[in-house]
Amino acid sequence: MNNHINNAVEVICKDIEKKETMSWKEASEERLLFELVLAILGSQNRYEVALRFSEEIRDCNLLSSGQSMKIDILTEQIQTILSTALEIEEASIKYRFPNTKAKFIAYNLLYIQSCGGLKKILSEAGDVAKIRAFFVKEIKGIGPKQSSHFLRNVGYSNELAVLDVHILRYMEIQGIISDTYNKAIGTLKQYEKLEALLIEFLKYMKYPIGFIDQAIWIVMRVYQRDYAKWQ
Repeated sequence: MNNHINNAVEVICKDIEKKETMSWKEASEERLLFELVLAILGSQNRYEVALRFSEEIRDCNLLSSGQSMKIDILTEQIQTILSTALEIEEASIKYRFPNTKAKFIAYNLLYIQSCGGLKKILSEAGDVAKIRAFFVKEIKGIGPKQSSHFLRNVGYSNELAVLDVHILRYMEIQGIISDTYNKAIGTLKQYEKLEALLIEFLKYMKYPIGFIDQAIWIVMRVYQRDYAKWQ
């Protein structure tokens, strides 16, 4: 089964390599902020839900005009959006943790503005590990996984892994980590340790880890769905 998984991963990597990717250097500041908000809202929520609420925040012009507001007013407006049910996949859904995430997003928008904008932050970062560490330390509501996802989505780097539950399950199946391993990754140092193990294990594939973990995510979703049927 392990070989079948890896063979499927390699096949999908070829398709991912052909896809066009976003260029952060050519993207607008608003687009970069949208991707950051999406990464924040995507934590502990389905992608479809995070995307819909991120779009609502953008469509209310809070990613641009919101930076001229006082933080309490901006927080309140974002909180109102996150607390209002939206139609998503034919269901009326409210966002989880609206108060906390609204505070995070409002703070981040104003903090990033004070730094000269996301594009300036990214252009002056240099080393990809340092910029990820910066995001983990300075941007509220975003950890190593979300930071890695953001940096990959905006086309900054494909050299970082997004270690979500599907990737960790793959690592267990392959014997990279124990099946008794605590999946709670509490620090950036712990995250980097697991990331290094995964990169070392997969170096024979000759693809960036950013391509490989996307392929693993796709394969593992199918595998875990079918595996559950077998139990």
